[in-house]
Amino acid sequence: MRTGGAHFDEVAGLIERLDAEGIEHYQTDSGFWRLGVDALWVRNRDDAERAKQVLQEYQAQYQQEAQAQHHALHARGEAPSFIGQLWRHPIKMLLALAAVAAILAISLVPFMRGL
Repeated sequence: MRTGGAHFDEVAGLIERLDAEGIEHYQTDSGFWRLGVDALWVRNRDDAERAKQVLQEYQAQYQQEAQAQHHALHARGEAPSFIGQLWRHPIKMLLALAAVAAILAISLVPFMRGL
């Protein structure tokens, strides 16, 4: 089960669920040079199908909880937005926008020279 794009809380919750189910597992990371694989591995092949079922159930529960949390933030007017991020972190956002503009300029200049 790859965990590369998963949030730390999601992986920790899955590890707890696997422990509660008695499924032996271990975790690997991609290492300093990012050449490995971020994943949870099941030690016993006989537990693989049960681990997949636990994973599917946990992901469904995690998704419902995340959506409920997002809806609650949105209802309170605290959901993250572009304007909110710009207001809270103006320098960081302006630098990010400048980087995007620079990348676009570098990418498009060769095509615009012929115009």
